[in-house]
Amino acid sequence: MVSLASKAGIVGVVFIGILYQFIIKSLVFDVLGFARKIDSIKAYSNVRCEKIEKLGLEGCEDMWMHEKTGYLYMACSDTKSRLEWLPAVDRLNAHGRTGKDRVAVVNTRGSGPLSSRIQWLTVEDFMGVKGVGVLDLHGLDIRADENTDTLHILLINHRPAVDAATGEFLDGEKVGANSTVEQFQTVAGSSAMRYVRTYAHDVIQTPNRVAWVDDQAFVFTNDHSGKVGTRRALDPLLGGGSVGYCDGNGCHIAYSKGLNFPNGLIQGRDGLIYVPNSATTNIAVFSLTEDHLLEQVHVIKSLYPIDNLSVDGKGDIYAASFPSLHLFTRATKDPFNVDPPSAVVKISRDGKGFQGTSGRAGAAKWDDGEFIVEKLMEDDGSVLPGSTIAIHDSQTGRVFLGGAMSPFITICETR
Repeated sequence: MVSLASKAGIVGVVFIGILYQFIIKSLVFDVLGFARKIDSIKAYSNVRCEKIEKLGLEGCEDMWMHEKTGYLYMACSDTKSRLEWLPAVDRLNAHGRTGKDRVAVVNTRGSGPLSSRIQWLTVEDFMGVKGVGVLDLHGLDIRADENTDTLHILLINHRPAVDAATGEFLDGEKVGANSTVEQFQTVAGSSAMRYVRTYAHDVIQTPNRVAWVDDQAFVFTNDHSGKVGTRRALDPLLGGGSVGYCDGNGCHIAYSKGLNFPNGLIQGRDGLIYVPNSATTNIAVFSLTEDHLLEQVHVIKSLYPIDNLSVDGKGDIYAASFPSLHLFTRATKDPFNVDPPSAVVKISRDGKGFQGTSGRAGAAKWDDGEFIVEKLMEDDGSVLPGSTIAIHDSQTGRVFLGGAMSPFITICETR
């Protein structure tokens, strides 16, 4: 007769087997990328890439291109500063910040050496923490006026938390960051951006990426379930994070079910919201309801975990991807000695897709059109910069890549 202990042992073995088959196996191989074969960029005969070093373009976590002019806007930092202060990957030493975060603008379609086509936006009328006007940049989005060259900029700003009585920084390891969304305004090609307002709210907890949905409102991702703590540490296994919505009347959580490190969301040209879950290989697709909530309508299965998404002039989506997420995680601790592989994935529609191009609630309707996911390029870490963003210029075919921890950006010519 089988003993109670034996039965418990059998149940335990079965449970472990199920856990491995459905959770651990996918996490280890599909998400973290252990044992995955990585291509060299040399395998792509239609791609030629150049590393752009020694021009100060480092720690450029996010980018946006003005399709009309080709001006490329980048949220950059200093790699050493990122090692000390980047809340998304638990770098929480506020005293280690260098204060060098700033927005770079590159005239990508101009002539002459690239060094002569770079400018750094000066900041007007912004005080920031302790009144010194310092930004701690992460994700960004920009909305261009249809009839002018005016650009409306949204920046994720990971402000350190400050003691209200003493003015000293609080311990980031205990309280996390005091993150906000900052709005600025500029003109394409200008060398300055003017402060408009700060969005600070209890639901803006761990913001990663922000995306305009109309002239007055935006959505953003909280990439974790909390700023610090045990539950946050369990997010890779249990899931966590949310998508928020803000407008002139305030902010609220628009969706929070089944997400796992929601990251570089965008609004597509079809009016839908695309949210990559970086602790999986899934991209959740949402429509925006009349109540300013998100309704999930589809899930795209990508090849790899994805950081930021971008949309090119033709409406196609480009995704900076992690073929070996475990190496990227190591690189967040040692970016000068670990070169994580990167890939660029293109997502397009086969069929009618969504009808309508407005971000208004109810403007997009779902049909049975399929998504096509294709790998455009991949690199073992020698040329591409541990990429967290890939921007495709549909007019020139160039792809611009930056990385949150990378000491360089990369420009690729495609044929």
